[in-house]
Amino acid sequence: MLVFNVKYNVDRRYLLIVSLTTSFAAILTPLDSTIVSVSLPFISKSLRMSYIETIWVPLGYLIALTVLLLPLGRFSDIKGKKKLFTTGYLIFIIGTIMSGLSVNGLELDAWRIVQGIGAAFILSVGGAIITESYPSNERGKAFGIWSFSVYLGTTIGPFVGGIIVSITTWRFIFFVTAPLAIIGYILSQIYIKESKVRVNSSMDYIGSGLLIASLLLFIYGLTYGSFVGWNLLGMFSLTIGLILFVSFILYESKIKDRAILNISLLTNNIMFATGNFAALLNYTGYFYLSFFISFYMQRILGFSPLITSIALISLSLSMVVFSPISGYLSDKIGSRFLATFGMILIMIGMLLLIPLGLHAKLIDITERMIIIGLGMGIFSSPNTSAVMGSVTKDKLGVASGTLNMMRFLGQSLSLSIASLIVSVYIPSKILSSIFTGLNISNISVSSQVFLFGLRRLYLITSILIAIGAALSFLRNKE
Repeated sequence: MLVFNVKYNVDRRYLLIVSLTTSFAAILTPLDSTIVSVSLPFISKSLRMSYIETIWVPLGYLIALTVLLLPLGRFSDIKGKKKLFTTGYLIFIIGTIMSGLSVNGLELDAWRIVQGIGAAFILSVGGAIITESYPSNERGKAFGIWSFSVYLGTTIGPFVGGIIVSITTWRFIFFVTAPLAIIGYILSQIYIKESKVRVNSSMDYIGSGLLIASLLLFIYGLTYGSFVGWNLLGMFSLTIGLILFVSFILYESKIKDRAILNISLLTNNIMFATGNFAALLNYTGYFYLSFFISFYMQRILGFSPLITSIALISLSLSMVVFSPISGYLSDKIGSRFLATFGMILIMIGMLLLIPLGLHAKLIDITERMIIIGLGMGIFSSPNTSAVMGSVTKDKLGVASGTLNMMRFLGQSLSLSIASLIVSVYIPSKILSSIFTGLNISNISVSSQVFLFGLRRLYLITSILIAIGAALSFLRNKE
C-alpha cells in the first residue's frame, strides 16, 4: 500500500511533535557540517593535526552520510522508521560529545565519522516520517518547514562557529549542538509512532556492502595518495575502490526490484540522469570552498574566525534568498535555462576568485561568495524540481534518495579532489605548515605557493562546473 493512499486522522499535537523532532534533525545535520569549516584553523592548530587529519574532519562526516544514505533508506522501509530515527539521534549525540572531547586528530576524525553515521540514520528517514504523518494537503507546509530548517542550519553554522571560537574553546562547537540533539531524541523516542507501512521485500545487503566499501576505499585512496604519495597502499585503495564501484553498478542493474539504486532510471530517463549528474558536478566543483577559503582568510590574510564567517554566510544566505525565487520561476519557464544559468554564475564566481591575492579585503571575497551562492540558489530548486518531476509517483522515494546521494557524494568528492589538486602544486611541508599553523619558516613564500595552488584549484573546478552547465543545457525541455 502506497503512503499516498493512507487515510489520516489528524492529531495536531502529534503533527507539531513530528515537525519539531524532524526540524531539529534538519537543522543539526547541516549545522554540524558548516559549523566546523570556520573553526578548523583553530582545531588543527590546537590538536597539531596533519593535513590529512584536518581534511578528514569534514570529509569523514560527509563520507559516512554518503555511503549510508541509500542503504538506510531501504532498511527503514523494512525494519521501521522510528527505530532508525531514534537510533540515529543516539549515535549523533555520542559522536558529537566525543568529538568535543577528542585529544588528537585521529580521534576527532573517528568521532566525526560516528557523527556522520548518526546523521545518515536521521536524514534517511526524516522526510519519510513527515510523508507518513501528514495528510497530503498539508505535506507541502511540513516540507517547507523541513527545507527552511536545513537552510537555517547551513546558514548559521559558520556564524555560530565564528562566535564560539572567538570567545571560548573550539570544543564548544560540538557541545552546543548536543542539547538540541538530546531533546530531539527524547521527543522522538516518546512520541513518534512506528510506521505500519512496510515494504514486503528483502534488503539489498550485497549492493549496500559494495557501495560502502567502494566509496570508502576510493576516497581514502584519493586523500592518502594526494599527500603521502602514490605508493602501493594508495594505488591499491583507489583501484579496488573503482573495481568495487563498477561491480556495484553491474549488480544493481541485475537485481532491479530490491536495488538501493535504480540504474534503469539513470539509463532510460534523460532528465533524471542529466539532473543528477549536473548536481554531482555542481557540488564537486564548489563545496570545498568553505574549507579552503577559511584557511586562506585566517592563515594568509589574518582575519578572525568571526570575520571569516561573514564571507561564508554570504554564500549560503544568497542561496537561501534566491532558491525559492528560482523555484517559482521554474514553474513558469521550466528548469533548463535556470539550471544552466545558475551553474554559469557559479563558474564566473569561481573564476573571479583567481585574481585574489595577499591583500584581498573582506568585501572582495564576500562579493564572489554572493555570486556563487546566487548561482547555487538559481540552480538547485529548478534542478531538484526537474529531477523529481521526471519520475512517476511510486518512484519519488528512489528519486529523492538518488539526488541526495549525488549531493553528498559530490561534497565528499569535492574535498577529496581539491586535496589532490592542491597537493600537486603545493609541497607537503608548506601544506602542513599552513593547515597546522605551526613551523611556517617563511610566511611570504609559503603564502605565495599556497595561493598558486588555490588558483589552479579554482580554475580546474570551474571546468567541472562548466561541464555541469552543459549537461543542464542538454536536458529535455519540460
